Amino acid sequence: MALLVLKYLLMALGAVLLYEALRAVVKEKIVRRVSRSAIRYIRENRIKLDRFKFMNKFIVKKELMNDVEIHKAMLEYARERNTRIEDAEDRVDEYIEEIVPFFNLLSYYKIGWWIANTMLNFIYEVVIDRENAEKLKNIPEHHAVVFVMNHRSNVDYVLVAYMLAKNISISYAVGEWARVWPLEYIFKSFGAYFLRRRYREDLYHTVLERYIQLISLQGVTQGIFIEGGLTRDGRFRDTKIGVIDYIMKIKKNPEFRGDVIFVPVGINYDWVLEDRSLIDEWKKNREKSGFRDNIASMFRIFVKAPYMLLANTARWLTGRLKQHGYASVSFGDPVSVSEFLKKQKKSFFNMDRRDRLSIVKKFADHLMDRIGDVIPVTPVCLAAYAIVGMGKWNFAKSELVRDMARLKARLKADRRRIVIGRAFQGTTEAFLRLDVEKADRQKELVSFEEEFLDVNEAKKMADMALDILGRRRIVKVRGDVVIVNPAKMPYLQYYANSLGHLLG
Repeated sequence: MALLVLKYLLMALGAVLLYEALRAVVKEKIVRRVSRSAIRYIRENRIKLDRFKFMNKFIVKKELMNDVEIHKAMLEYARERNTRIEDAEDRVDEYIEEIVPFFNLLSYYKIGWWIANTMLNFIYEVVIDRENAEKLKNIPEHHAVVFVMNHRSNVDYVLVAYMLAKNISISYAVGEWARVWPLEYIFKSFGAYFLRRRYREDLYHTVLERYIQLISLQGVTQGIFIEGGLTRDGRFRDTKIGVIDYIMKIKKNPEFRGDVIFVPVGINYDWVLEDRSLIDEWKKNREKSGFRDNIASMFRIFVKAPYMLLANTARWLTGRLKQHGYASVSFGDPVSVSEFLKKQKKSFFNMDRRDRLSIVKKFADHLMDRIGDVIPVTPVCLAAYAIVGMGKWNFAKSELVRDMARLKARLKADRRRIVIGRAFQGTTEAFLRLDVEKADRQKELVSFEEEFLDVNEAKKMADMALDILGRRRIVKVRGDVVIVNPAKMPYLQYYANSLGHLLG
C-alpha cells in the first residue's frame, strides 16, 4: 500500500515538474517574441530610449548611498534625533526603495501601449498634435528634457505617454497615492518615480532631490504635473516648484555640458471622467487630496473606464459607437533654462535660498503661461465658454453657433490649436484647397467662402458639443432652442474655465 501511495506521489510530482518545465519554455518563447516585437517597434519609429532607465536598481541604490549630500543629511538626521547612523542609513534605504522604479520595456511598449490604445480610442477620439510632436525630435540628445503639464484627469498619465510613445518613453513624477498594489508595480514598470507631497523631512527631500538630479544628468526624460494636483474648477492651480528647483540645479554641476529644456504640454478633454467628484469638491470648497481620496478617485476611473469600454464595444458591434468627444494634447515651444538664467541680474546659484526660490517661482509661472497658450480647444469647452458668456438659461441654437464662430475666429487669429477630428475632414480639406487657390481668385469671393466654412465648422462643433452635453443632461435641445439645466451649470463653468487662459 505504501509503495502504491509513493508511486502516485512520484507520478504527481513528475506531472507538476513537466508542467512547470513546459510553462517555462512557453513563457520564455512568448517573452522573446514580444521583446523582439517591442525592439522592432522602437527601431522602426526611431524612439529615443534613456539607457539609464535600464540600470540595475542595486547600482542606482549604491550610487545614492555613496552620495556626499545624502551622507551629510544622514549625519544631520542622526544628530537631530539622537540616534545611530545605521538607523539613518536604514531610513535612506527605505526611501530609495520607495522612490526608484524598474523600467520594463515590455510593460511600456507592448502591454501599456496596447491598454492605452484600446482604452483611449474606445472612450475618446484622440487627436494627436503631430506637427509639434515631431519638432521635439530636434532637441539635442545631450540636453535634459522635462515635459511640464497641466493636470485635468488621472487619464492624463496614459494620454501623454500614449501621445509620445512614438518619440520617447517618459518617466512621471507620481504622488504617493499610487503606492498600492497593483498600481505601484504598474507605474514603476513604466519608469515612474514616486514622491511624497507635503512631507517635510529634510532627509527624505535630500534623497528625492539627489535621485531626480541623478536621472536628469543621465538624460532620463521626465514628466511633471506643474500644478501638483488635479484642477477642481477647471482653472489652473498655483504652480509647485520643488521638482523644478531640483532639476534646474543640475546646471551647477560642472560635468553637465548640456541645457535643461522644459517642454510645455497642454491637456484638454470634452469629458473628464471624474469631473463629477472634482466639481463637487470645488463647490463644497473641500478639496480631498489625501491618500484615500486619491485612491478613491483612481478607483472610479478603473471602474468607469471598463464600463465605458464594454458599453462602447457593444455600441461598436451594433454600429452605434458614441465616444465621449475629444481628448487631446498640444506641445509648446521648448523653454531653455540657460536662456532664462542669462536674463537674471544676479548669479542664480549664489543667491540665498529665498531669493533663488522666488526666481524658480517666476520661471514656473512662466511655464504655466506657456502651457496655457497651447491648451487644446475642444468643442464642449468652446460651447461651454459661449453658453456661460451668454448668461441665459435658454437660447436659440443659431445664437450659440454665432458666438462659437466669433470665439473660434479670435482663437484662430491668435494661432491657438482648435481640436477637430474625423467629422471635420471635409471642412479641413476645403480650407486647404482654398488656401492653395487664394492667389488666383478674387479676394471678395475667397473672404466669403472662408466665412462660410468658418460658420459651417462652428455649427459642427456646436452639434457635437450639444450631443455630448445632452447625453449628460447638462442641456436639452428642443428644435432650435437650447435649455440649460440649472443644477448642472457648474459643469458648464468647469469646462469653460479650461479656456480662461486663452479667452479670459
